[in-house]
Amino acid sequence: MGARCSCGVRAGRSRQGFVGRATIALPCAEHQPLTTITGVKRGSPAAAAGIVAGDRLLSIAGAPVRDYLDYRFHSADEHIEAEVLTPQGTRRTVAVEKHPDEDLGLDFADPLFDGVRLCRNRCLFCFYDQLPRGRCAACGLRASLYVRDDDFRLSFLHGNFVTLTNLADEDFTRIGEQRLSPLYVSVHATDAALRRRMLGNRRAPDILTQMRRLGRRGIVMHAQVVLCPGINDGEALSRTIADLAALHPAVASVAIVPVGLTKHRAGLPGLRAVSAPTARRLLEQMREWQRDFLSRLGSRFVFAADEIYLLAGEPFPAAAEYEGFPQRENGVGPARLFLDELKRTNFRRAAGTAVTLVTGIAARGLVEAMAARMREHGGRAHVIAIRNRLLGARITVAGLLAGKDIVGGLADCDLGDVVALPAAALRDGAFLDDMTVEELSRRLGKRVIAAAGPRELARRLAGRMGHLTGSGR
Repeated sequence: MGARCSCGVRAGRSRQGFVGRATIALPCAEHQPLTTITGVKRGSPAAAAGIVAGDRLLSIAGAPVRDYLDYRFHSADEHIEAEVLTPQGTRRTVAVEKHPDEDLGLDFADPLFDGVRLCRNRCLFCFYDQLPRGRCAACGLRASLYVRDDDFRLSFLHGNFVTLTNLADEDFTRIGEQRLSPLYVSVHATDAALRRRMLGNRRAPDILTQMRRLGRRGIVMHAQVVLCPGINDGEALSRTIADLAALHPAVASVAIVPVGLTKHRAGLPGLRAVSAPTARRLLEQMREWQRDFLSRLGSRFVFAADEIYLLAGEPFPAAAEYEGFPQRENGVGPARLFLDELKRTNFRRAAGTAVTLVTGIAARGLVEAMAARMREHGGRAHVIAIRNRLLGARITVAGLLAGKDIVGGLADCDLGDVVALPAAALRDGAFLDDMTVEELSRRLGKRVIAAAGPRELARRLAGRMGHLTGSGR
């Protein structure tokens, strides 16, 4: 692990994540090259103080800066002193004057500085274990899929779900002191033995004890249950929901999402997908829970992912019933937002444009509604739902489509003037298999538009009408 540095902890930890015990103190900023400042905003307090790109941030107000959260927390004052290390190896302390809420103006390559805390669990349903065999370079998938993070900092910063199985006392203290709220917690089951079985971690702490501890520190949590039929449904699910409701309002919401099963499960535990009858029974039970919780807690509290409504063939609730969509990024409510936005979207400026709308199998009905709306406004639109050959037919969401599957699914089709697809299928401009939008456009011989919803699609089509030709090039 490396020798101890002057701050009393070991240096030289791998950037890929924590090794061994995830809760050992981190190296100081001097031993973390990721504390190097990559940019200083023009006119910012840091620029006025003479901090420049290439300096390394060592401390603020005498406190070591372990990551971006420390950076923001310790710089929330009017008068601060920051210690930096220049590229020439010179330490210097600079005084900065600013408004307490004003950002210093520094940019970093990675907000976590020390790298991501990796997951120590082996969940029965882990998506990582269901990816094509081989590292990302061999199978062609995006590298981020091969990082099993379980980092409370990413939960606060980006809404990633964490299990809390790798928290130490100092982590709880830090979360409370820095008010890292809300956090997003993967619960799955509150029965300790069942949860340990599902996590594949016989040492997993009692989740209710941990959540009570966070609640006492004023931390709000949003929980999720990945539903695995025959394992954590039925009475186990009822107990989980009741236990979490007892922690309201510290636990503000619970999302129930169906287990995702790819075709790459050789050697993994046998699991069943959520069936249509199971989805219908779940929604019936959930509506009973919601009526009770709305009366007792003033909140419906428990919500089902859009996939469950699609499986059940039932309509989505009204927007008000999602209570602000606290778990939108977890797939709870985007369909309702899509449909409501569609009603307010005008496609008339794209009239006459022939558009091929690409989506996954699950969302076909939603996108067909958008195609109908476009045709009402004089457009020519048709929908092609792509079957997921990379991960298997049971993966039906558009967000997990591979570029190669889209190319294959559109082969020999009349694509019209432009191909449009959901932005959810992309990350940093690339699909699951790292194919870029530009490469997809070249292979299809058509202009490709990625849009986050009906309104954005209408704007982008209207802005490109004058440039569209028969080939879209």
